[in-house]
Amino acid sequence: MCRPQGVLHDGLPSYTHRQVKAADRIPQPIYLGIEVEVFETQDEVRYGLCTHDGSYTLDYYEEVIDVSHCNNTTAKVEYFEEHIIHKLKEYQASMNMKAHVIGLGLRVCNTMCFMKRGCATMCVDYGRERIFRVYGSDAPSLSSRVWLEMDAIPYVMRSKGTTLDERASTAVRQAVLTLSPQYPGNIPRVLVGYRNEVEVDCNMDIHLYDLEDYRKQCSEGTWHAVLAMADEIRRRHIKVSFFNSTPQGGGVALMRHALLRLCNHLQVDVHWYVATPSPEVFTVTKRKFHNVLQGVAPPDVCLTEEDKAKWLAWTKVNVERHWDDPDGPLMTSDVIIIDDPQVSGLIPWIRQLNPEAKVVYRSHIEIRADLIRDSPQGPQAQTWDFLWSAIKQADLFVSHPLSNFVPDCVPMENVVMMPAATDPLDGLNKPLDDFDITYYQQVFNRICYDQGSRRVDWNCPYIAQVARFDPSKGIPDVLLSYRKLYHKFLDALDDKNSGAGNRASDQVLKGSSIDVKNRDCEDRDDFWGFDVEQKGRGWQALHKQLCMEGLSLPQLIICGHGSVDDPDGTWVFEEAHTILDQEDFRDLLPHVTIVRIPPCDQILNVVLRGALCALQLSHREGFEVKVTEAIAKGVPVVAYAAGGIPFQIRHGENGFLVPVRDTDAVAEHLYNLCTDPGLHDRLSKSAKENVGEEFFTTFNWANWAYIWLKVLDKPRAAPTVEEVIHVKNKAAKRRPGFEVVIEEGMQEGQVITSGGNGNRGIAYEEDDISALGEVCLHANGTRRVCAPALHRLRKEVKDVLGGGKWVSDLWKAEYVEGMTEEGVPRYRQLLGQHVEAHVSKTWDHNMTSLRQLIAPPPLLVEVSKSGEGVIGDLPQVLRLPKIQTEVVVRDISDLEKAK
Repeated sequence: MCRPQGVLHDGLPSYTHRQVKAADRIPQPIYLGIEVEVFETQDEVRYGLCTHDGSYTLDYYEEVIDVSHCNNTTAKVEYFEEHIIHKLKEYQASMNMKAHVIGLGLRVCNTMCFMKRGCATMCVDYGRERIFRVYGSDAPSLSSRVWLEMDAIPYVMRSKGTTLDERASTAVRQAVLTLSPQYPGNIPRVLVGYRNEVEVDCNMDIHLYDLEDYRKQCSEGTWHAVLAMADEIRRRHIKVSFFNSTPQGGGVALMRHALLRLCNHLQVDVHWYVATPSPEVFTVTKRKFHNVLQGVAPPDVCLTEEDKAKWLAWTKVNVERHWDDPDGPLMTSDVIIIDDPQVSGLIPWIRQLNPEAKVVYRSHIEIRADLIRDSPQGPQAQTWDFLWSAIKQADLFVSHPLSNFVPDCVPMENVVMMPAATDPLDGLNKPLDDFDITYYQQVFNRICYDQGSRRVDWNCPYIAQVARFDPSKGIPDVLLSYRKLYHKFLDALDDKNSGAGNRASDQVLKGSSIDVKNRDCEDRDDFWGFDVEQKGRGWQALHKQLCMEGLSLPQLIICGHGSVDDPDGTWVFEEAHTILDQEDFRDLLPHVTIVRIPPCDQILNVVLRGALCALQLSHREGFEVKVTEAIAKGVPVVAYAAGGIPFQIRHGENGFLVPVRDTDAVAEHLYNLCTDPGLHDRLSKSAKENVGEEFFTTFNWANWAYIWLKVLDKPRAAPTVEEVIHVKNKAAKRRPGFEVVIEEGMQEGQVITSGGNGNRGIAYEEDDISALGEVCLHANGTRRVCAPALHRLRKEVKDVLGGGKWVSDLWKAEYVEGMTEEGVPRYRQLLGQHVEAHVSKTWDHNMTSLRQLIAPPPLLVEVSKSGEGVIGDLPQVLRLPKIQTEVVVRDISDLEKAK
């Protein structure tokens, strides 16, 4: 199928004589660039496609598509997009290739968007490339379809060149630069730019999905609340900045990527900054902050003065190197969110540099408040006391919805609850077709081979735990539970062979709809990667007998990503392999896979999506998004009732909750799910049908937006000493004999303290605050007397945040629930206000120009179009870079003139 030199091939090849169909042939990575030209009559569209192997250009193809039979421009666009998506899928399947990234030239997006019904295309200059957005159309963009239907990363850029082939070549060459060289080749680079700001999706040049895709993931009331809050944030010009320790790895980074994507669509001013990594400091923050506070560190691990000095010096270096200048985020942000204790040392700096900024501390981990309470001199209390001297200066404390996650010293008047979230459209959760599923299964086994781990037989059922290799994730318990499950299968076979089989064991032998037959029942030493005869005689006997019955013992997969700020991953990973090699576990070795996965989300998606059931045996957990992801895929989950997991699993409906360390109960539930198809199907169906929107990105964005709006209304005045005393007394209820009082007739500023020994004395305000432990960490590293913001008790009417309430309950009460005086649902009233704001602030009544030189806010509702001289679609307004000029573009020719 090689084309003659100098002749353009008419369309993509659809077959090859190469032997590429074998099951062990992993599709080769391919990178594509696409550009289009629309003929003047708009009855034909020519597209050019350039292929690239990551090093150099391979070939170029052109094809002309006749769209004259379509009745309108919308149908023409949809026909073209459907044709090209079909051709690309056919091409990669027939040639055994996998498209990893597709560069879409600006003319592709502009032409397709311009031709859609009821849409106006706005070109916004961001100082670099210009990106087109679509308003008023619910039809998916080509870039969205590339991501959701082809699993290729759509990179939108301004391609250069006078001819079609030049522009297509430019598109693919620029797109290749956005990818990391890490296997399998479709991992986008995580860009950290000026001031260590995370440039999500290559500064939004990667366009994964449209705003309409988000709307489909939530209820109507939630969506209109999102639009209403976005309108208010833009109107008030609120700037928000997030700070954390790493741009990749772990649930916090995943949530921030998803949140920033939606912020970009809604055009709100939100930024994300990360600290410069330091392995030495991350050892302190992981093992002596995170692990100690969760109660999973050895009892002799304590925070030392040297550790504190390292952390404070690292914080100072980051502030002075990146963020303390007058134009930096600490000085210019209205709301600053601190994610977890790693960067909580920034709070004193914010108080010094920008006292007017409101600071929100977001706690993502399970802080063992019970250990802090029961052992005031223990490692948890010492670590928390040090961190609290900085955190107490924040304006709001956001926790996962569990009371034990909030230490007693944090006043509930300034605490709100919010669960973690996952994105149903990202690589971890989006649906994948059979071609992509097979591809990632092959990639997974290739990674297993490279790491010396057992490869998975995807034709047999398996159980999976997908989690980071962390001491709190209970990986030894996973192996122990699986060992007990293995013995349950052996016992069932013994009962069968002795004629004493019970109902459950009969089902094991007779098979069920959820069991998958092994296509090859021989012992395949080359497949497992070691000598089965030597490593697993007990497993071998079980395996052979099950094969004779047409069954297979479920395999076990333990896998997960790593994280930049987690030094524990390697030793936990090695510990798991060490356990598996012990004599008691050696029979399991041919059936267990333990592997660390590169940051390719689709691999974990495939593993979790195909699992018979999922495990999450965390001993300590904040709010595990992997549980939400499994439930959303219809995979029943067996988990420990730790942390926030009981909020995610309804026992007996979408999974099972068992007490921590009760591996016997875990094995029993696994056995029932493996042998009872009716139970499995019922839980799977319930999981799919009842997954709630509150654990997904759009709902999570509404939670954050409400916090941004309302935290600015919180009073800033320092608390009085009486208020501090009140809070201290509440925290000391479990300490008999301790009381702080104020007596009548005392001079202003005097209070009386009473300790456990009954001694009483009079102290003045500063001395008293100091005696009560009211010291704050300052930017210079010292701890001095202060009146922290989180001890503010006086609440004004407009200060609605606090009381330990769920954030979602607050914004629903204000934006969604209830009726207006006219009997209209409140959220529908918000819709009318949003439409009115959109029309009045962006387009004039003649729809011919922008009233303000700003991009219009997103509008996903039909708007009546009227006005003299307006034909067809809304006009297109092009903002020329660095020139305050408005150019009205009504057709393709006008667009070319404007450029």
